[in-house]
Amino acid sequence: MRYIIDSNSFITPHRGYSPIDVARSLWSKISSLASEHKIYSLDKVKEELYLHDDELKEWMKANMPSDYFLSSDHAEVITKLQEIIAWADSHTFYTPKAKQKFLRMDKADIYLVAFAAVAPEEWAIVSMERPAPRNAGEIKLPDACAKFGVRCLMLQDMFREMGESY
Repeated sequence: MRYIIDSNSFITPHRGYSPIDVARSLWSKISSLASEHKIYSLDKVKEELYLHDDELKEWMKANMPSDYFLSSDHAEVITKLQEIIAWADSHTFYTPKAKQKFLRMDKADIYLVAFAAVAPEEWAIVSMERPAPRNAGEIKLPDACAKFGVRCLMLQDMFREMGESY
C-alpha cells in the first residue's frame, strides 16, 4: 500500500499541534518516509501548499524529494475525474453549493480521489477530513473516496498501519 497525502495533513499539524519548530521528529519522519518512497502527494497538493510564502512551504522545498509530488495529468486520472464530476453533478443529495465547492478544479480533493481510484488496491489517501455522509452542504473527501472504493485514513492511522512512530 502506498499513501497519497492531502494538503491538510501538513497544514493542520503545522498550524496547530505540531509546528515544524516544535515537533521536529514528526517532520523528520515525514521527510524520511517520502525519501523512502512510502508516501507521496500530487502536483495539485503542491499548488495548495505553495500558495503561501511560509515556513511550511520552505520546509517542503528543503526536505521533500523532487519526485514526491506526482503528476495528476494522466489519461486514466482524467477519465476517473470525469466519472467523479458526473457523480457529483448528478447526486441529488448534495446542495448546488456543495457540488460547486467539491468540483473546483483549482483544489486537490477531486484529483486525489481520481488518482487513487485508478488503482484503489495500491493507493490510500491520508487526510485530516472526517466523513460526513449525512451532510448535504459539503462533499467531504472521505465520502467521495468511499463512493469510488478508495481508502481514506487519518495521518496517525497511516503511521500505525505502517508500524511507524516518531
